[in-house]
Amino acid sequence: MNSPVYQDGVLAHGTDGERERLRLLEELNDPATVAVLEQLGVRADWHCVEAGAGHGSIARWLAARCPEGRVTATDLDTALLRESPVPANMTVARHDVTRDDFPADSQDLVHARALLGHLPDPGLTLGRMAGWLAPGGWLVVEDPTYLPAEASPYPEFAGLLEACQRLLARIHGTDHGWARRIPAAMARAGLTDIGMTIRVAVCGTDPTEDAFWRRCFAQATPGLVATGLMTAEQIASAVAHLDDPAFADTAWMMVSCWGRRPS
Repeated sequence: MNSPVYQDGVLAHGTDGERERLRLLEELNDPATVAVLEQLGVRADWHCVEAGAGHGSIARWLAARCPEGRVTATDLDTALLRESPVPANMTVARHDVTRDDFPADSQDLVHARALLGHLPDPGLTLGRMAGWLAPGGWLVVEDPTYLPAEASPYPEFAGLLEACQRLLARIHGTDHGWARRIPAAMARAGLTDIGMTIRVAVCGTDPTEDAFWRRCFAQATPGLVATGLMTAEQIASAVAHLDDPAFADTAWMMVSCWGRRPS
């Protein structure tokens, strides 16, 4: 069942620990995101939208790269975006990408990370976002997907990841299979020069990665127990794998896709 208000669920900005979870998400994924944006050749005079900006690390990176342009950082809840000083060429705006628009042909870059997969119809929203692009402008969409749980040598840990996916699907309508469909959705939206890359997240080998997933599991625990997806004992047993020096397993793959509006 799709949550009518995204900020009321497990990933709401007001949820205990969500600020730290978003900080860790940025720390882990910003290097790959920046590499994609640098590859596209972000210019000083670009106008950019960072949708679902969270803490705003990528929006601030864009503001620094586009001193002659304009960056609009959007979110349903903009409180975290205002915790740090807002650059002069950056606007913070409350914005619902499922309903609110930007003028057609107005943006050189539109970027969204870990956002569209939580929406009721991500392909429809992607098509609307593509309509904001000026000729020659780029749309960059990044969302995670998972490997099959049965392929893991650690069934308890993989079962916890799978239970979290099911919980997000119930609460937010999250579709973790969406990430593989992003290039096709971009093609349907009329974009060209489509590309795709993947960052694989591995637990057990990186303290920051492990801290991120511990935070995710802690936030999900009340919902997992309340819905009967897992018991507290099962969750604790699965999380204990992160304390084993010999443990290493894939958590998710962050899929980054880009496409260009023909000029």
